[in-house]
Amino acid sequence: MLSDLELLQSSERDLRWFNANSDMIREKFVGKIVAIKDGCVVESAGNINELLEVLKKKGIDQSEVLIEAISPANEITIL
Repeated sequence: MLSDLELLQSSERDLRWFNANSDMIREKFVGKIVAIKDGCVVESAGNINELLEVLKKKGIDQSEVLIEAISPANEITIL
């Protein structure tokens, strides 16, 4: 298990990677929810529940991944 500081630093690195590669990620994963770890997409699914289940089955701690919804380029998501 990573410390809080390590989790924060890892999340920041993955968010920077996501932002720098968002066009490529959107092309491959539009309409999906993705889990990003160490600068790569480790899993994707059609909804958050499916993604969390796949992560659990693979032994990937959901607190150690960045989870992002990939919407089409011309779509705005309001949370």
